[in-house]
Amino acid sequence: MKIAAIQHCAGSDWHGNLVGMAEQIDVAVDAGAALVVLPENFACYGGDYRALAVDEAPLLPQWLQQQSRHHGVWILAGSVPLATRPDGSPVPAPRVRTATLVYSPDGECVSRYDKLHLFDVDVGDAQGRYQESDLFEPGDAVVLTNIGGLQVGLMICYDLRFPLLAQRLRDRGAELLVYPSAFTALTGRAHWEALLRARAIENGCFVLGANQCGQHQCGPDSAPRHSYGHSMLLDPWGGIVAALSDQPGILMAELDLALIQNTRRRLPLQQHQRLTITLPDDLRDL
Repeated sequence: MKIAAIQHCAGSDWHGNLVGMAEQIDVAVDAGAALVVLPENFACYGGDYRALAVDEAPLLPQWLQQQSRHHGVWILAGSVPLATRPDGSPVPAPRVRTATLVYSPDGECVSRYDKLHLFDVDVGDAQGRYQESDLFEPGDAVVLTNIGGLQVGLMICYDLRFPLLAQRLRDRGAELLVYPSAFTALTGRAHWEALLRARAIENGCFVLGANQCGQHQCGPDSAPRHSYGHSMLLDPWGGIVAALSDQPGILMAELDLALIQNTRRRLPLQQHQRLTITLPDDLRDL
C-alpha cells in the first residue's frame, strides 16, 4: 500500500486550513496514495475547538467524507474536535473530545479513536504551560482498525510517549502504528525521532509520525507556538523509510509488509518477553 502523510502549518482559520489541505490531498492522490494521513489539529490549531465542534458540528466529518469519496482513497484524519463521545453522550462544556477519524474510499467513517493521553506539561518554550485537559476530555478506548487489509493502530501525538499503548496494539495485530501529531519544536528536536524509532523497534511494526510544522497563527491573545515537522516513516527494524524537513510537504512511501514478518522472525520479542501486562481495550474496565 502506498501511503501519504501531509505536513502543514495550521492556524485558527479552519476554512483556510481546509482549502490548503484539499490541495495537498489532490497532490497525494495524483502521486498514487491509497491512504492519506492528516496531522493532529489539521483543520484548526489554537482556535475555539468547542465552537467548531458544536456550531459547525457536521462540517469536518462531511468534508472528510466528501474528500475520501471524491478521490476513492482512505483518509486518516489526525484529529477532529467532537462534542460527543463515541456512545453519543455529550461532552460537558467547555471541553470536547479530540479524535482520529478514518474514512473508507466510499466515504464511510469506519473508525474513531479519542486521544487517551493529554499534554499537560511545561516544556520550557515560548508557549509556557500546555494544559490540554482544559480543552479536551480524554478518551478511554484502544482502537485497532483495518485499512484496506492493513492493521493500523491509532494514536495521537503525546500517546507516542506511552509504550504500553503501542504494545497493546501490536499484541492485537497492528502492522502500522500511526501518530498524527503537533509535536513542539523543542521536544521534537530532543525526542521525536528517538521515540518513533523506539516504538518501531520494540514492536516490529511500521511507525508513521505525521506532524505539523512551523509557527502557528493562533490569534492575537495566544503565545507563539512552533511545531517540529520532520514527519517520518520507520520500518520494523527502526530504519527511516522516508522523512520530511521542517517545511510543509507530503511524505510518500510504499509499505513492504514482508519486512514485518522478517523482522519478527529475526527478533522474536513477543515470544521472548517474560514480564507481561494484560490491558483491557476499554480503560473503563480497569
